[in-house]
Formats: sequence, C-alpha cells, structure tokens
Amino acid sequence: MALNIAFLNNLGESILKFFNPNLKYGRRVTRNWFMMNPTHFFMAFFFYVLFVLATYAYNAYYASKLKSDKGLAKIKSSSSKSKSPRLDDILAKAVPAYNLLQVLLSLVITVLTIVEVRKRKFSLIHNYVDFSKTNIALCCWLFYLNKLFDFMDTILIVLRKKWNQFTFLHVYHHISVFLIMWINASVGYDGDIYYVITVNSIVHFIMYLYYFLASMKFKVPVFAKACVTYIQMIQFLAIILPAFCVLFLKKNSYYPRRLIALSFYYCISLLILFVHFAYITYIRPKKKVA
Repeated sequence: MALNIAFLNNLGESILKFFNPNLKYGRRVTRNWFMMNPTHFFMAFFFYVLFVLATYAYNAYYASKLKSDKGLAKIKSSSSKSKSPRLDDILAKAVPAYNLLQVLLSLVITVLTIVEVRKRKFSLIHNYVDFSKTNIALCCWLFYLNKLFDFMDTILIVLRKKWNQFTFLHVYHHISVFLIMWINASVGYDGDIYYVITVNSIVHFIMYLYYFLASMKFKVPVFAKACVTYIQMIQFLAIILPAFCVLFLKKNSYYPRRLIALSFYYCISLLILFVHFAYITYIRPKKKVA
C-alpha cells in the first residue's frame, strides 16, 4: 500500500513539474489544502473511472441478455420498471436540490473571483502572476472542488437510468476537467486562470439554472436547451482565442505556457465534441419512422 501511495505521489509530482517546472513544491500555497494531495486526487479520479467502467459493463451485459431473450423492446420496458417507487420519489427531490446547489456554487465562485480580481486590478487577460498569493488560489481551489462535486451528475444519470445522457462526451468532459483543474489548482492558481474560472462558472450558472427549472417542471422555452449548448461552445471559443494569441501570435503572457497549451488543446477537443452533439441533436433532420 505504501508503495502504491508513493507511486501516486511521484506520478502526480511529475505531472505538476511538467506543466510548471518553475514553481517548486515548497512555494505552492495550495499544496496542503483539501484534495490537493496527488494520492487523494487519484483516488477520486480512479473511483469515478471504475464507476463509469462498471456502469458500461453492466449495460453491455444487461442489454445483450435482454436482446437474446425477447428483443430490444424489452430493454426499454425493463429499464422503465426497474426503479422502485421510493427511489423515484427520492430522485424527484434530489435532482432539483442538486441543480439548485450547483447554481448557488457557481454564483458564489463567480462573485468571489470577480471581487478578488477587482482588488488586484486585473485586466481581461495577460495579468501578472504571483504564486505566493492565496486570493485567486482560493477561487481556483473552490472551482476544482466543484468539478469533484460534478461527478454527482453521472451518479444521478445512472440512478435515473437516463442512458441517453451517459455518453462519451459526458464522461470525457467530467474526467478531463477534473484532472486539468487539479493541475491548475496545484501549479497554475494565479493570474489569468481567473478568466477560465469566471467564464466557466457563469456558463455553469446558466446551465444548472436551466436544469433546475426543467427539473421543477417549469415551462422552459423549447429553444433554451439548444441555447445552453451554444453558450458552452461560445465559452470554449472565448478560452481558445486568447490562448491562440499567446501560443501562435507570440503575445506576451506571464501565465505558464504549458498550462495555456493544455487549456487550448483541451477546449478545442470539447468544441469539436459539442459541435458534433449540436449537429446531431438540433440540426440534422430526424429520421422518419415508417
């Protein structure tokens, strides 16, 4: 067990040193904060991965078993009847509560970040980095913990058996953003990271507000769901463009270059996946059933 912990710590430190080799361990103000230890991070990371793999395995086995018996129709009827009424009642209350809590967390993180940025008199981008300060670091750490809390999205999807939402995009996004924000909260917690935190928190506020209203059975306009998707795509562009200027147009930036590249290529991958999702969901003509 000790060897495993040592391995995870060494692996985590190697990752952090790669992305910001100039910030030594002793200078990292977040190093002893909750869930910042590499071992704690990897435990949460692997738990989520195992949960996802177990769910995929269960679905594959269950679907093949039902197909071999009475066909695909039985899968849908069995899925709809497999939840107990008590669980349905619990989830009917838990989902709106979870969405509302996400709305409040996103609002708090946004406000705290803006307040600290105004104190530091930051411009929009290309701000000076001071890794000895803890104000923006606190916002970055809270944002990272919020990504851990986001794993509840997947758990609720599985409990509600909303398999159409259990997609590669969903899983990839949750796993990768948790990893990336741990790296940022460890060695990139000051300067222009505020921009990513603020933009993403505002988008999440809008997104979870929509989810909350929908889960409470409010009459939400039909186009609202598509608007949420397009707002997320605009968010990725808002992060990609400043990073492009630094990486390829040689614009000056105090923020670690490798962390900028990480955000740049990551947001490109998300933009591609979201464009594909938007196309098949909102643009591509629906196939008519004969």
